[in-house]
Amino acid sequence: MALDLAPRRPVAWLVVVVGAAGGACGPSVRPEAPGDEPTPSTVSTRPPPLSAGRSALVGELCPQGAGGRPAVAPLALRAVSWTSDREELVSILARGSAAQFTVHAVDGRRAGTFSAIGTADVGGNEVAIGSYVGAPPCSRPAAAVGGEVTGDAACLQHQKGCGLAVAAVGAPGGAFAEAALESPELALGVVTGGACRSGEVLAVDVDRDGVVEVFPLGAFVDAVRAPAEEVSAVSMVAPACAPAFALHGLAPPPAPGVVMDGKHKVELDVLGVLDVDGDGRHELVVAYRYVEGRTIAVYSAMSTAARLELVGELVPWP
Repeated sequence: MALDLAPRRPVAWLVVVVGAAGGACGPSVRPEAPGDEPTPSTVSTRPPPLSAGRSALVGELCPQGAGGRPAVAPLALRAVSWTSDREELVSILARGSAAQFTVHAVDGRRAGTFSAIGTADVGGNEVAIGSYVGAPPCSRPAAAVGGEVTGDAACLQHQKGCGLAVAAVGAPGGAFAEAALESPELALGVVTGGACRSGEVLAVDVDRDGVVEVFPLGAFVDAVRAPAEEVSAVSMVAPACAPAFALHGLAPPPAPGVVMDGKHKVELDVLGVLDVDGDGRHELVVAYRYVEGRTIAVYSAMSTAARLELVGELVPWP
């Protein structure tokens, strides 16, 4: 895929990558093992340092997204309300209002930090460019104590080495603003959770109250196999499955009379379960993989944990 890198701001490149990236990134266009109550997630539950209802931007970091350099493609912005308006997202990045991104690995831990220093055009989409310090997003610690970090095969296959990144939205200035220089730990602390699949349902403790909400997997797609506008929980005994920050290769059951092939074929990847805006409820970031490409949807429980609403959707990479 040819990447046309045209910087939008006169900035100097600063690129630091620690750890081998898990492969080049960039899906081109739009478009399975989790019954007993879920066990507690092993991913971080560290409370966020900012107040609930904070403004934040969530994106997808690809270590080689911009001509072999690290870049973050914006997905959704939480300000007064949620939006995926591309112009508004790019404006936030260009002004430097979202500068320090916390990057999450496939197991939910903090993999590293991306510092945005400007924007650039990558195949017609504007993305944040800058430096990344940390481990590859598609990695997890080895089982042995002291062992090396290893790549996650499913993540490498379906996420192409990329991972979720979240930044607090503040005053303009960028990664090298005075406040950022004085406080290099401005990268946002994010509470993460997990989801698990059992049969045809997805179980998530959305509001972290110890009670699991159960959502039909098929409810995540509408009649034309696009992301559903909302997904409501069903009343049933919570399945026994172990939650994970990310899940790959979830095939929603076909609608009556629909053959799951060609344009109707879709698989879902839960890229992460995390509280982006610090309101006490987890968001779900879900990738929809079609024959012709991929789109990413962000779901948030705006009014009740029993209903997930589609608050953002974008094709992050051309």
